[in-house]
Amino acid sequence: MPTKLRQWIFARPMVNDVLGPEQFELREVPIPELQQEQALVRIKLVNIHSGTRARMANGMTKLGDTDKSNYACAEVIQSRDGTFKEGDVVACQAGWQDYQIVSSEDACVGYGPASDLTKALNGTNSQWNYVFRPSMVKMWPSEVLMEMFGTSGLTAYFGLRECGPLIPRDHVAIAGTTGSVGSIAAQLARIAGCHVVGFGGGPERCRWVVDTLGIDKCIDYRAGDLAEQLESSFPQGIDFFSDGIGGAMTETVISFVNQNGRLFSYGSAAAYYADKPDAPRQRPSLRRAFGISENVEAVLKKRNIKSECWIVDAFYHERLRAEDDLSRHLRSGALKPVNNVVEGFENLPGAVAGLYANSRSGKLQVRFDAN
Repeated sequence: MPTKLRQWIFARPMVNDVLGPEQFELREVPIPELQQEQALVRIKLVNIHSGTRARMANGMTKLGDTDKSNYACAEVIQSRDGTFKEGDVVACQAGWQDYQIVSSEDACVGYGPASDLTKALNGTNSQWNYVFRPSMVKMWPSEVLMEMFGTSGLTAYFGLRECGPLIPRDHVAIAGTTGSVGSIAAQLARIAGCHVVGFGGGPERCRWVVDTLGIDKCIDYRAGDLAEQLESSFPQGIDFFSDGIGGAMTETVISFVNQNGRLFSYGSAAAYYADKPDAPRQRPSLRRAFGISENVEAVLKKRNIKSECWIVDAFYHERLRAEDDLSRHLRSGALKPVNNVVEGFENLPGAVAGLYANSRSGKLQVRFDAN
């Protein structure tokens, strides 16, 4: 068994909110002795969340510490916890490190408590800590397990279901189409037979959206004529709007949503990727955090637009059904995973910094263990 783990920490404050590899420092620390109801896992792959920089800027990840809220795929190598058996492949929250001790008794980091139904399904106190079914591990590599069957795929799946159902005559707008949730939502809307229009930043990104995801059209939101493109793309208006962006784009697009239309809001990429993260303040409501401003609320009320705004763990007690449905689409070829995998534990700082400096598609992930 290993006696030490490698860990990246947030070592130096950002200057002018610019995040670079120099903000990170590598350290080695002893692995504590395993206690009852604990398991030691080897981290195989970590998802990099778009809110990572904001957590560092706002003190949620403190100087000298690692970000403990990452969503990771890991293998159990030693266990004194009845939920986790040696050889299990698990999802868990983890720091920027290659080994970690987990426990079925642990609560989640950075989120509200899990529901009783989710606790019962997972056998843990955290919605993010659970054992993947062996059949899933056999069929899909770590990057697909953590994207399609993690928060991204399940957000898209439950969002379209809860704010739907989508029917073939629907005209669907998908903001954040090059992102992890948006790329899956666009494909699921296409599978449902809808007319699907995505959004991309520039002609090249728009070509990628149409060619890779197989949807009908893509709007270049950087072209300076967003309203004109929306009017041209949706002459009959928008029936369903999936929005992970927030900000000015949301206010523009919502004006094209039809009477009795639907809005699914799941994120705030506009704030996460802004040049300057929001300053610490009293936590806003989830609707405000996800870009549903007072102006947007007024349009929703006037047009009787159904709106859903939640974090996906509200439906995690149903994740096995979602995994089966998504697996069926993947195996048929109708649904494609979109991963952006950086290889190597040593490359994590550059990957995190690059998230805010480089264009990318899909979920950014860092693979620590190629096995």
